[in-house]
Amino acid sequence: TGEFSMLKALVRHPRQPLSRDKLAQLARGREFEPFDRSLDVQVSRLRKMIEPDAAQPRYIQTVWGVGYVFVPDGAP
Repeated sequence: TGEFSMLKALVRHPRQPLSRDKLAQLARGREFEPFDRSLDVQVSRLRKMIEPDAAQPRYIQTVWGVGYVFVPDGAP
């Protein structure tokens, strides 16, 4: 699934902030379209699957102005 591909991309780059474009390339093999919100929807779904509290994500964190970062131990 798309969520699994995204998780693989994030896990392979722990603690490395990935831009939305880079994450789309790694997970989907294609460039990110600026107005395509499907990547954000997939992150939301993934958080619901792996986070204790998806509203306060510990493992897949948003890096404002950059993209997303995977934090294996859930530390801030």
